Amino acid sequence: MARRPKSGRAKSPANPSRSTARGADDAAQSQLDTFRLLLDHLDVGAAVVSRNGVIQYSNPRFAELIAPASIHPVDNSNLRSFVSAASWPALETALRQSTRIPSEGRLEIEVVSGAKRTIRVAFFPLFRGEPDQLIGITTTEVTKLVEATQALQQSEASLQTLSARLLQVQDEERRHMARDLHDTIGQELAVAVMRVEQIAKDLGLPEAEVRKELADCSEWLRKIESETRTLSYVLHPPLLDQIGLVPALSWYIEGFSKRSGLKVDMDVRSTIPRLEVDEETALFRIVQESLTNVLRHSGSAEATVRVEIEDGAVRVSVADKGKGFREETHAKRAKPRLGVGIQGMRGRLSLVKGTLDIQSSAHGTTVNARVPLGQSGRKSELEIPAMEPRPASPAPAQPVANGGVARILIADDHEIARRGIRDLFRDERDMEICGEARDGVEALSKAEELHPDLLILDLSMPKLGGFSVANHLRRSDPSVKILVYSTHSHPDVERMARSLGCRGCVHKANAARDLVRGAKVILRGGEFYEGNPQRTQFA
Repeated sequence: MARRPKSGRAKSPANPSRSTARGADDAAQSQLDTFRLLLDHLDVGAAVVSRNGVIQYSNPRFAELIAPASIHPVDNSNLRSFVSAASWPALETALRQSTRIPSEGRLEIEVVSGAKRTIRVAFFPLFRGEPDQLIGITTTEVTKLVEATQALQQSEASLQTLSARLLQVQDEERRHMARDLHDTIGQELAVAVMRVEQIAKDLGLPEAEVRKELADCSEWLRKIESETRTLSYVLHPPLLDQIGLVPALSWYIEGFSKRSGLKVDMDVRSTIPRLEVDEETALFRIVQESLTNVLRHSGSAEATVRVEIEDGAVRVSVADKGKGFREETHAKRAKPRLGVGIQGMRGRLSLVKGTLDIQSSAHGTTVNARVPLGQSGRKSELEIPAMEPRPASPAPAQPVANGGVARILIADDHEIARRGIRDLFRDERDMEICGEARDGVEALSKAEELHPDLLILDLSMPKLGGFSVANHLRRSDPSVKILVYSTHSHPDVERMARSLGCRGCVHKANAARDLVRGAKVILRGGEFYEGNPQRTQFA
C-alpha cells in the first residue's frame, strides 16, 4: 500500500505560559485602576510614601489636606515640605516605626495663608520585609473638632471660674450680712434688752424716770426695726413686686445716697409699664451693681440714673463722672458685692433677652441696659384708671354694724403682727376684731364672708399682694374701708393706695401711736395719711 505524501508541516500552538502571564497582568492592572478610582473618590486622604517620606501616590483628598491648591499634584514630594517644622520630629519617628508596626497621631499642617490644620494620621507598613519599604497613610482633618474641644475646655474653665466667683460673692454677702446683724442689730438688741431689764428693776422709781427709760427703749427698738427693714430691702425690695421698677429704683437710690454720701439723681423720661418679674429684677440689679461700682471704683462724687423707653425697649442707664476703666481690666479685677461684675450683668440681661453696653473714658462711664418690650410688657392689674375725685364734703358715714361696734378684719401673714394689732384694739369698746387672714387670697375670702367695716391690710403677703387685694375689693365690695398697714414708707405707696381707694396708711413702726387713731378716723368717713387724720372733711 503506497503512502500519501505529506502536504506540509502543521503550526505548533502559542506558548501557554506567556499568554497566561499577559492575562494576569491585564487583570492586575484593571484591579489596580479600580482600586485607584476607589481611593480617588474617598473623603479620607490616602497615600503611599517611602520610608524617607517621599510621596509615591496620593489621592486628591490627601493632597487637598496637606497642600495648597498651587502645589498640586504632590506626588514625588517629601512630606516634610508640607508639615510645620514643629511636627518634623514626630513625623520622622512615625515613619521609622511604621516600617514595622502601625502607628497613629496628629500633625499640624501650616498652609500658605498662615492658618493651621490639624490632621489625624494613621501609618501602616506595606509589603513588609521588602528592601524599599513602603508605608501607607490615611488622613482625616480634625481641625474643627480640635477647635471645638478647645473652646469647650475654655468654656468649662470659664464656668468653673464663674462658679467659684459666685461662691465667693455668696460668702462675701453672708459675711457682710453677719457683720451687719452683729454690729448693728445684734448690739442694739442687746442694749434694748439691758434697758428693759433695768426698767424692771427700777419700777419702784418715780413714774417720770420709768417713762424716760421706756421711751429710750422704744427708740432703740425703732432703730432696730428700721435697720432690719433696710437690710431686707437691699436684698430684695418689696416695692419692686408691689408697684414696679421706677418706685423701687427711687426708693433704693434715696437710701443709697444717704448711706454712701454719693449724690445720685434719677431722671425718668417715660411712663414705664410693668414688665415681667425677671425683667424688672434684672434692670433693678443692674442699677444696684452699677452704683456699687461707681462708689467703689470710679472716684466720682455723683451719678445719674436715667429710665426711658427707646426704640421699643426699656433703657436704664447709670452714668458717672469718674476716671473710667477698660472693660477687660475691670472684669478681671472688680469684685462687686452684689454680683460678679460685668459678666454677671450681661448674664442677668441675657436671661431676659436684654443687652448691656458700656462706654468708658477718662471723663466717666455710662452703663446702658436694655430690655425689649415686645410681648413682655404686661398690663399690671394695679394699673387701673384713677378714681373719680370724691366731693369735698361727702355724705355722713353710715353707722357701723352691731349697734355702733365696728368690725375689723386683720390681713397679715405674720402671727406676731396680728397679735400686736389685737392687743392694740383690746380695750376699744366701739371696735372689735372679727377675723384674721394669713394671705391675700384668704383676705378676700374672709372679707366676702364677714363683711367687715374696716380691713387692716398688709402689703407684702403670699399668694396675693395687698394692693391686689385692695384692687379686687374696690371692684367687688367698695363698702369695705381699707387701712394699709405696712413697713413701706415711700410716697408711691401712698399714691398707689389712694388710686385704689384705700382710706389711709399707717407705718408699722408707728402702729402704737397711729393705728387705732387711724382706724377711728377712717370709720368716721375720713382719711388717714402720713399721720394727718383730717385730709378729708366729714360731718
